[in-house]
Amino acid sequence: MDLRVLGGLSVHEEGVPICPPTAVGRQLLALFAAHADQVVPSCVVTEELWPQGAPPDATRVLETNLRQLREAIAGALSRRGEDPSIENVLAPVPGGYRLETRGGFSDARAFARTVGASYRTMESGDLAGAAARLREALALWTAAPFADVAQGPHLRAQSALLVTSWERALDHWIDVETRRGRARELCMDLSVLLLRFRSTAPLYERLHSDLLTGHWGADVIRRHIMRRRRATLTVQRGIGQLRGARPPRWDTTAVAAGAGEGAMTPLGGA
Repeated sequence: MDLRVLGGLSVHEEGVPICPPTAVGRQLLALFAAHADQVVPSCVVTEELWPQGAPPDATRVLETNLRQLREAIAGALSRRGEDPSIENVLAPVPGGYRLETRGGFSDARAFARTVGASYRTMESGDLAGAAARLREALALWTAAPFADVAQGPHLRAQSALLVTSWERALDHWIDVETRRGRARELCMDLSVLLLRFRSTAPLYERLHSDLLTGHWGADVIRRHIMRRRRATLTVQRGIGQLRGARPPRWDTTAVAAGAGEGAMTPLGGA
């Protein structure tokens, strides 16, 4: 099974598209694809579809859409001559469901694997090889994750994790290419990549705006790196302040007077 989620959802079985007929079915397929070959608990499925609480007909809606999704996958398997049994379609497991890819392709997994390989290549001193792997990984993105699918809390969380990984990979690629002295070429590549997808974080919006001016060169990259460093320092200071915050002092006089533990309140509190 071929799974692509780094953009619009696309699922194929040996070239045969799997297209659930409803928006809920696509959302379910996206959720299972995001956790391919892993058990997705039933409670996660319910929370994804109905974060504010399941309606009275939730069981009927879920069962209908699961049946339609299984039929869509079974139809793709049948067209290529495979047995569309339930074990080959969408495996029900104790407490949940598991989408079996049987070693198929996943662009999210390919992205993580290629980025990991770039770090190992970097450690060996091969900057050009590391840059090429990072460029290959970033090219897998065609839009925001699950761009054309309704997203509940679990898909939104998965999307946020993927975007964070994209940001780290992009900045690592920028650092590697800067060390190679390829600022202008890097700007050209970035302008192409950021037309396909870019984080909505202000840091990357500013980089995109700088690239739109067409004045490509070391200054554009230098400004981005400086903004990134300032943003990192701001986050680190915030974490330091949280860690350094003193816990509230508790007024134990009431306890000493025999009022009991329930009377303990922060000093200055109501």
